[in-house]
Amino acid sequence: MAGPSSPAQSPGGSGTIDVKPSDLWSVSGRVAAQQDFLLRGAKTLLEELSKYPDAGGAGTEAEKFAQAYKKIGNRWLEVWGRSLLSVGGVAVGFTETANAYTRADVAAHPKPGKTAEQRPRPAVIDTAPNFDSVPDIKWGDDDGGDDILRGLMEGIPEIVRDVLQPLCKNVFRIGRVADVHPFPQQHYLNSLCHNWMNVSITASLGADQLTQAVGAITNHQQAEWEAAMRTFCSALWGGTA
Repeated sequence: MAGPSSPAQSPGGSGTIDVKPSDLWSVSGRVAAQQDFLLRGAKTLLEELSKYPDAGGAGTEAEKFAQAYKKIGNRWLEVWGRSLLSVGGVAVGFTETANAYTRADVAAHPKPGKTAEQRPRPAVIDTAPNFDSVPDIKWGDDDGGDDILRGLMEGIPEIVRDVLQPLCKNVFRIGRVADVHPFPQQHYLNSLCHNWMNVSITASLGADQLTQAVGAITNHQQAEWEAAMRTFCSALWGGTA
């Protein structure tokens, strides 16, 4: 076996893949650091989504949409959490590989007083994050994001509210009360859309950082390694290039 300072030959025999333990330990730390970035991305998303309650409005179809939105959103958070755990597993794997490499090298080339250098596993999140549920966008629930007026209006029976809204708007001309009505809130929905777009950018940045970290120990002249890394990141982020 080659010494720790010597790069190993790739299986194909052309080019090299730098697998020096020092580089593997370095990559391990860089990969582990992405966990915090991804965790903060999910928490920021939930904080932003909570600012736009009742965006879906009221009614049978609006409630169906709100239910589907919440179900898919929570499933997304679950997958995000699992991907975050996968990143930690990759980081630990690099350190364990480097440690095994140095132990094997010392065993193959024993010298008096020589011991294999070992590094501790990187500090990673190894349990699934306990994310809150995606905020409900249906009308008529206490979601914690309502102001006093909206909370009062949600407590009024639907049949009374349907009469009250046009009276407030056309007869009493109380604009603020008239505006609080269970129609889909277009500006809220637009903001929610941008929040989800922003977290998709976070996913892309995380994937790029992972690709760059592992790219530091690959021979970029070997296209198959580049393709393999892209496949790996796509698997983590559900198809993100």
